[in-house]
Amino acid sequence: MSDTHEILQVLDRHLRSIWSGDLETYAATTSVDVTFFEWYISTERIDGVDFHLRETASNFRAREARRKRGERYEIEHEVLSPKVQFYGDVAIVTYRLLMRYTTDEGVSHTEHNETRVFHSGENGWQLIHCHKSPAWPAPHAPSH
Repeated sequence: MSDTHEILQVLDRHLRSIWSGDLETYAATTSVDVTFFEWYISTERIDGVDFHLRETASNFRAREARRKRGERYEIEHEVLSPKVQFYGDVAIVTYRLLMRYTTDEGVSHTEHNETRVFHSGENGWQLIHCHKSPAWPAPHAPSH
C-alpha cells in the first residue's frame, strides 16, 4: 500500500468516526494536543482533543434523538481532489470536503476546504492540526 493511500484511509476512518460518534476511533486518530481553526464554530483557535470529543458526542446524541423520533438523518462525506504531501513523519492533506445530509425532506449538501496535518509516531498516524475555510469566493473578489 502506498503512503498516500494509507494516509487517505486514515483520513476516511477519522472522518467516519465523527459521523458515527465513534469516540474511540476519533481519539486514536487524533493527537491529544491537536489544534483546529473552524470558521463555523469559533473565531478562536481550538486546542486539544477534548473539545472535539465532546462535540462529536453531542452531535451524535442529537442525530440519535432525531432517529428515535422516526426522522431519517444520514450523513456521508466525499473527499474531493485530495493532495497529500509528505515531509518525513508529517503528512499534509488538502481537499474539499463535500457533506451529504439525507433527511425526510430530501438531500442537502455543504462543502468547505480543509487542510489536515497528520504525524506518524508510536500511535500511528494522528491528526495534529486542521484548518477549515469556506468554499465561496472572498468578498473582495472582482465581479465577472
